[in-house]
Formats: sequence, structure tokens, C-alpha cells
Amino acid sequence: MQDQVDVSELQFRHLGGWVVNPISNALVVNVADLIEIWSNGRYKSIEHRVVTNGSKLRMSHVTALLPSKDVHVEPLNHLIRSKKPKLYKKVKVGDYANIYINRKLNGREQLIS
Repeated sequence: MQDQVDVSELQFRHLGGWVVNPISNALVVNVADLIEIWSNGRYKSIEHRVVTNGSKLRMSHVTALLPSKDVHVEPLNHLIRSKKPKLYKKVKVGDYANIYINRKLNGREQLIS
């Protein structure tokens, strides 16, 4: 829940820049990379960052839901069509997490199939 419109540390990358548009009482849901893979790109993972503010207090709560590291993730079959071919390769969640962390959580290149 984002209810601190005067504290805009949560930023999203859009068109090469960082967007800061806090909305009072908003519930912010960031779709992660695995959802983008499962949805074959229908739902886009959002690159985001938090910039600290030394003069204002901000509280955030993050909940991440992940499958087991041994689960393989790939686009769901019913989302693959001739006009929308498979965009992502099958990947094991644990392998993907290692690639993501080793990139120091920087950018979205790990999504490139």
C-alpha cells in the first residue's frame, strides 16, 4: 500500500527513464520476471528501484512468491500462437535466480531468450 505521496522513493523504469508518480492509498503490485515468462510476455516484468530519502520515513512490505528452485518455467502452452510465438526458453527457477543475482539485480538482460 503506497500512501505516502510526499515520499516518492519507489521508481519504475519507463522509456529509458525513471518514473516517480506516487498515488495516495495505492496498492503497488510488481509483476516479476517469472510471470513475464509464464505469460509469454503478456504481463511485463517491471524494472524498479527504491531511492532512499534521508529526511522522510518510508515503510515498505515486500512479499515474494517463488516456486521451488527445481521447477522449470516456460511460457504456458495456451498463450503460444502463430501470431505470438514462444518468446522465452524453458529455465529452471534456481538457475534463473543465480543468473539474476550474479547480474547484481541490474537490468533485464536475463529475460532475453
